Amino acid sequence: MMNTKDSGSTGKNNKLLQRGCLILRGKNYYVKFYLNGKQFKKVLIDDTGKSITNRKEAEKAKEKLLAPYFMRDKKNLTEQMLASIRADDERILEAAKQADNILNPALSFDKAWDTYIHNQERPQSGDRTLKDYIGYWNKFYSWIKENKPVLIRLKEVTEETASEYALYLKRLKLSAGTFNKNRDFLKIFFYYLRKPAKIEVNPFENIKRLKDTPDTRREFSIEEIRVVIERASGDLQLLLGLGAFTGLRLGDCCTLQWHEIDLDSKVIKRIPNKTAKNKKPVIIGIPEILFHKLIDIPKSERRGYLLPFYAEKYNNVNTRPHIARAVQDHLKDCGIQVHRPGTGKGTKNRAVLEAGFHSLRHSYISILAKSGVSQSVLIKLAGHSQKMSEHYTHVKPEEARQIADTYSGLIQRPENPVPEAITIEPISSTTELKERINRGLQYLKEAAIPEVEKQNLLSILGN
Repeated sequence: MMNTKDSGSTGKNNKLLQRGCLILRGKNYYVKFYLNGKQFKKVLIDDTGKSITNRKEAEKAKEKLLAPYFMRDKKNLTEQMLASIRADDERILEAAKQADNILNPALSFDKAWDTYIHNQERPQSGDRTLKDYIGYWNKFYSWIKENKPVLIRLKEVTEETASEYALYLKRLKLSAGTFNKNRDFLKIFFYYLRKPAKIEVNPFENIKRLKDTPDTRREFSIEEIRVVIERASGDLQLLLGLGAFTGLRLGDCCTLQWHEIDLDSKVIKRIPNKTAKNKKPVIIGIPEILFHKLIDIPKSERRGYLLPFYAEKYNNVNTRPHIARAVQDHLKDCGIQVHRPGTGKGTKNRAVLEAGFHSLRHSYISILAKSGVSQSVLIKLAGHSQKMSEHYTHVKPEEARQIADTYSGLIQRPENPVPEAITIEPISSTTELKERINRGLQYLKEAAIPEVEKQNLLSILGN
């Protein structure tokens, strides 16, 4: 009968590797162990390949044989332990987040603007810029309440939500510049609120800016300026007159205040919105035709904004576009084409504005330049923001008034214009008739009448 003797724990049916045990069969030692529930038996041999008959040597051989299995088993155990620890960590982290959200909830929409204003890291924008910003924010927040009412906190705004809002802005047919201002603000807004709002990814980070084409407004002819102003009435006429006789931008005309108008000196002293950071005012003379409009306004009304109706609309970024549209509608009524031919309604191309309020500014500068006003003075009058403008001439009030009088003389229509006498002599030949017709066409081309009417007459005459 075979003599068998076990030494150590057998660990039957254990899925993990046990240390194994020695078995003596006859004179030879065997090792028995379990791995993943399966039993293994191996005869123990020495370095020469002979069976081991000594127990002490058998113990060493057993440890050497099982060492690789033990290492693999320890690795599995370690991985299981790490996985368990990771799972515990994730559960703990999630529980911590939930507790933090209860004790310190992420920023909600209704508190977002105040939190942004009091954020010490945000850009220190001027009052005018902040007015624009709150308009952009209110527009976005109103859209959220109407289209995503389930969203309560800023962190719930996803990149998909941002894309939907960008599409909404594009469908409003905003200019590229206006779209970019909305997009840039929201990107800044979410960035500086990332900590209190617990935002991990800025939803507006990947919203692309639209390509903004440079200003393409054309100049108006003197006759077009006359027609545009004469056919307007009320506040619109005064607004257009400001643009035509001062060269100020639309925003500056809409928000001009009485304390910036000196009727005694006949000058306007204004820090342009666009260059407000420089805090350098422009001094512009008030032409007679504009002076009479201003002096007719009762003294009791000469406080606050000159044009409160337009000031209110302009200070709200959501109603600001209404002013530009009203000006464009008026220009159309005056027979002026506002969009570049081949663009806009009825074409496949996006409308490119060619004539608008800013055309008055271009015309103002151009007319003064042609009348001999130096470029250095023009730069000061225009309120350009170049650093080099610091080195240009300072315009004094008396010089501003003189320039205004010059401009007024060019623009104003004579009260009783005397038509130039035309001598008509008998025509002696066909050639002379053709020459006279050509001279008449040339005269018509140079005549001081609105461009649209002039082109209509020329087309009738086949030229």
